[in-house]
Amino acid sequence: MKTCNGIGKRIVLAMIAGCAISTAALAQDAIDREDHVLSDGKLDDKDLAAVVAVAQRHLTELTDSVVKNAGTELEEAGIFRPMAFMVMKSDKVQQMRLEEKAEEAPGQVKVLMYRAGLKSIARRGEIHASAIAYPGSVEKDGETIRALVLEHEHRLGISGFKLIPINLENGKASFGKPMSQEKPFQIFYDDKAEGDSSTS
Repeated sequence: MKTCNGIGKRIVLAMIAGCAISTAALAQDAIDREDHVLSDGKLDDKDLAAVVAVAQRHLTELTDSVVKNAGTELEEAGIFRPMAFMVMKSDKVQQMRLEEKAEEAPGQVKVLMYRAGLKSIARRGEIHASAIAYPGSVEKDGETIRALVLEHEHRLGISGFKLIPINLENGKASFGKPMSQEKPFQIFYDDKAEGDSSTS
């Protein structure tokens, strides 16, 4: 484990390596959707590879922002609050802010608010990618340990989450090896399973 000060590039490389394995399949699956940005079929495989590389860069930048902010809060207060970031159409990463009253809401409610807000923004075509992070836990060697849960989506067809073990010792935050898993689309597209079940 590396301390938070140097965690950005090291953690991101590990996280994106896992993401890259399934990116092509996920992107192709999303392209099959009528509302997907690439559904017109105008990009060939070479163009698609270049576009996917951009998507991975966006997710790297989002992860950098999440890890940096969560690490800072952990070292300052011993905990971190749910947070959300997005890649704007300008390619800049921006943190999503809730209204002042909403900041007092329980963590689970904040996550729901972030999902709803990001979905609204994404459906208007104003962002490329989104990430929501919140505290969680993970089982490791029969022990329950703290973890950072990172949900991420990209409009090019990537949707998944990471469980990243957290260690806070002597005021220094460090992060373990992330565990990755796919998840249904919630922000940019309606999940296919939901659409299928609604018509049956």
